[in-house]
Amino acid sequence: MKLLLIISHTTGYYLDLSYIFAVNGLMYLCAIKDMYDKSIVSYKVSNFIDLKLVLDTVKEAIESVPYEQRKNLILHSDQGWYFTNWQYVKLLKENNIQLSISSKGSCADNVPIESFFSILKTECIYLKQNLQKEEIEEVVKNFIMYYNNERLQEKIQELAPMQFRQQILASLSF
Repeated sequence: MKLLLIISHTTGYYLDLSYIFAVNGLMYLCAIKDMYDKSIVSYKVSNFIDLKLVLDTVKEAIESVPYEQRKNLILHSDQGWYFTNWQYVKLLKENNIQLSISSKGSCADNVPIESFFSILKTECIYLKQNLQKEEIEEVVKNFIMYYNNERLQEKIQELAPMQFRQQILASLSF
């Protein structure tokens, strides 16, 4: 049982971009979700939807997750041009991360990260009155802290992602 958990831990991440409307403009969010514990492992907010936003998000994930936990990691995304760009592909190859891209017309492949964006917007963003662009980064940061540390999720035994991760790590102690 313990061997199975070690092999299955952190084998898949989902990456995508979304927009957040404010009364004075638009901001963009790029986030990466770990499919094992359902946590958001990395995110960036920007005024621009560009390759830099994607690369910075991936680099943050690479820096925050130890190499051993990234072994055999698959990073899945849709077919957006950012995710097929040579710089993005090179960054993944240099860090031994396997690229996975949705099939054409297969929008369901990226549901896990799209689901997170939906939760963020319905449970947080849409409830804010007169949200300003300057507030979005702090609002997103606070929601992700809540999402990772307090928001219970049915698929991981009614635990928050970090609680689930700690429970699994404790069970792996020999």
